[in-house]
Amino acid sequence: MSLARTILWLSRPLRPAHSLCRAQFMERKAQKPPSPPAMENGTRSWEERPPADPVATVTEGAAKIVFPSANEVFYNPVQEFNRDLTCAVITEFARIHLGAKGIQMTAVKVPGEKDSEKIAVDLSDQEEETAGKNENLAPGDWPRTAAVGEICEEGLRVLEGLAASGLRSIRFALEVPGLQSVVANDASARAVELMHRNVELNGVAHLVQPNQADARMLMYQHQKAPERFDVIDLDPYGSPAP
Repeated sequence: MSLARTILWLSRPLRPAHSLCRAQFMERKAQKPPSPPAMENGTRSWEERPPADPVATVTEGAAKIVFPSANEVFYNPVQEFNRDLTCAVITEFARIHLGAKGIQMTAVKVPGEKDSEKIAVDLSDQEEETAGKNENLAPGDWPRTAAVGEICEEGLRVLEGLAASGLRSIRFALEVPGLQSVVANDASARAVELMHRNVELNGVAHLVQPNQADARMLMYQHQKAPERFDVIDLDPYGSPAP
């Protein structure tokens, strides 16, 4: 039997099976429900939306930070004590810096300190003595003060060069008095977007300014005396060699 006849002979029993499969396919296609229509407000149905990432929330010190996903690498819980210590050191530096300008700092809570660990101190005599002195002063001669969460025009200018979520900068704004401004910088656009979200969440947009730039270039651009930062915080993720 020639090759052409063999192929023709084999194809004859396959034709009914091919027709049956095609008919079943067309039947299933006709029974398939149509795609869900768009909603009246213009958004597509929930079946067509990408799944939302789970939100992770972290409360540390006086700050509350929200992450778009629980798997984000922007938060390192091991460094919480380091951040507590940083806030305490900057607070003491602010006290010295402002004291030289005749600016007094209001009472502050030591970062990481629990209410149960506070030491009771009787300041009634000191308060009465201060009040007595202030009664004899004109309003313009009253001692200037710096409080947490308020802009101090003669206060510290702080740069967090590698800010990630902005947690440190937000804690500075909520826990350290005597600040003029805080620049929270990161080279990552996603990190800066996250910083904007957390700054608004904590209500510190008047003090904390998210910024996207290379930290080296940013510091170089502020090397002139009138533009220098008083405090620079560098907390690298990984090696700081570059």
